[in-house]
Amino acid sequence: MARILFIGNGLNLVSDGGASWNSLLNRLAGDAKTQHEEMVRKAKPFTLWFEEIKNSSKKRNLNELVSESLVKELSSNKHHVDVMELGFQHILTTNYDYSLEEATGAEWKLNKPAQETTYSLFRRYSLGDRHIWHIHGDIGAKNSIMLGHEQYSKYIQKIRNFLTIGVSTKVKERNGRAYLSKYSGKKVKTKGDVETWVDLFLEHDVHIVGFSFDYTENHLWNLLMEKQKLRKKGVLVGQTIFHRCSDTKQSVDDEAKLSILSAFGVEIVDHTYSSFSEAYDKCIQSLSLE
Repeated sequence: MARILFIGNGLNLVSDGGASWNSLLNRLAGDAKTQHEEMVRKAKPFTLWFEEIKNSSKKRNLNELVSESLVKELSSNKHHVDVMELGFQHILTTNYDYSLEEATGAEWKLNKPAQETTYSLFRRYSLGDRHIWHIHGDIGAKNSIMLGHEQYSKYIQKIRNFLTIGVSTKVKERNGRAYLSKYSGKKVKTKGDVETWVDLFLEHDVHIVGFSFDYTENHLWNLLMEKQKLRKKGVLVGQTIFHRCSDTKQSVDDEAKLSILSAFGVEIVDHTYSSFSEAYDKCIQSLSLE
């Protein structure tokens, strides 16, 4: 059983100019005219707020605008470098940018073992036998950038299909055979024949760093539940470890979320220090010692 690293936007926020997804949406929506409007925006779920902006906007493709903004603003920092020096073979990330790849100073190649245009079950960037999976899409494929509720919902369905009946493809070499998870329970020859981040998430120990696990991330909450169900059935699956990196003690909201994560079999490791940067330093150091 291997160790998988799962990286969220937290590492980006330590960088100068690092942008939260909410700040990006603020930019798309235009400046808030009052403090009250700003508070209302903060209360909106990220995915539904994007749909609101999309439905009321006359701007060109919003995914393209987000992509351009990330290219201009985000770059690697010391934490990206330190993370990549840990040597994990597989890194899953919800980030659309290439800060992790750039931190190595090497050229990572797009690796597409299956045809995808909108979603990112199979697509990854590879350097030898190391792989970075942008599970929410990446700026090199603008249509793959996952922001809105509709795209999240369809991704949930695609993952569910992969775990149950399979994902169809028009690739001639497969003669109509669908891509199917090794955890589907179906006894077919092609099950699990193409590597995906979903099977990696279920099969191996996953260390989650710099990710808030927002309640809108339904597909990931579903996978936590799926992993727990498989574990209870006696199927050999990996552990999930959530590293809370913060400069403040746990709030009531933190306690609520961590309680739910624990119920789904997630191990919680708290890294609370004087700054986020120090918290990430200590977290990364702990991963290097395992």
